[in-house]
Amino acid sequence: MTELTIVAKDRVGLLADISDALGKENINIEFVSVETTASTAIVHLKVADSPAAKKCLTSAGFRVVDKHNLLLRLKDRPGELAKVSRKLADSGINIKNVYILDAAKDEKIMAMDTSDNDKAKTVLKSYL
Repeated sequence: MTELTIVAKDRVGLLADISDALGKENINIEFVSVETTASTAIVHLKVADSPAAKKCLTSAGFRVVDKHNLLLRLKDRPGELAKVSRKLADSGINIKNVYILDAAKDEKIMAMDTSDNDKAKTVLKSYL
C-alpha cells in the first residue's frame, strides 16, 4: 500500500486545501490522519490513485512524500499487536508508523512502516 505524507506549516484550512485539490481532480481519500507538533502538520493519506494524487498535491504547492507500507491481517483480540511488535523488536526492526485501516468482525487490517520492510515481510509472513 502506498501512503502519501504531507509535511506543512500548520494553519487553519490546511486540510480543506488538501482535500479540495484532490476533490477537484476526482481523487477520493480512503484514509486520512493528521497530527500537529508545534507549528508543523503531518498529513497521512491513502488514495486509490497515489501517482495522480501526488502530482495533484505537488502542483498545488504541497511537499509530498510517498512510501510503501506493509498491510497486515491481525486477529481482533487482545495481545495480537503485542505479538507482532515483539517479533519485530526481537529481529531488531523498528516500527516507524502503524495504524488500523479496517476492522471486520474478527480481524483488523493494519498498515505498518518499519525500519526494514523487506526483513519485516519475512518476520511477519504469517500476517501478510
